[in-house]
Amino acid sequence: MDFTNIVTLFNGTFHFGFFADVLSVIGSVFAFFAWTQAKINSKQMTKEKERMNSRIKIILTENVSKRQILLPVHLRRLELTRAELLGRIGMIPRKNKSEFFVLSYLNSSSFFQELNRIQTSNQEENLVIPCSREEIEQFDVPQHEP
Repeated sequence: MDFTNIVTLFNGTFHFGFFADVLSVIGSVFAFFAWTQAKINSKQMTKEKERMNSRIKIILTENVSKRQILLPVHLRRLELTRAELLGRIGMIPRKNKSEFFVLSYLNSSSFFQELNRIQTSNQEENLVIPCSREEIEQFDVPQHEP
C-alpha cells in the first residue's frame, strides 16, 4: 500500500466519522425533544384523569320553597351522562312505587346544555335540577333545607 492510498483511506474515514458525529448530535436532540413531549403528555393525561374522577353533586331543588334532595352517591364527571343520571334518580325511593318519576327539566334543552357544560368544565361543579312541588314530593326521602 502506498502513501496516496493511505491518505485517501484516512480522508474517507475522517469524513465518514464527522458525518456520523453530526448525525449522533441531531439524533440526541430529537430524542430529548421526544422525551420532553412524552413527559408533557403524561402530565396532561394525569391532570385529565383527575378532572374526570372529580365528584359531581346532584341536587333536586324545588323552585318555590327551595327544598332540596341531595343524591346520596355523587357521580364522577366520567359517569355524568343522561342515562346514568336517570338511573341514579330512579333509585331514589318514591311514595308511589308503581310509577316512574317525572322531572320535566330532564327533557329540556337547558338540561342538555348544563350537562355538556359540566362535562367539559375544569372546576368543581354541582348539577342542580329545578323541580316543581309535585315533582319533588313524589320522592319518599327527607328533604334538606338550603
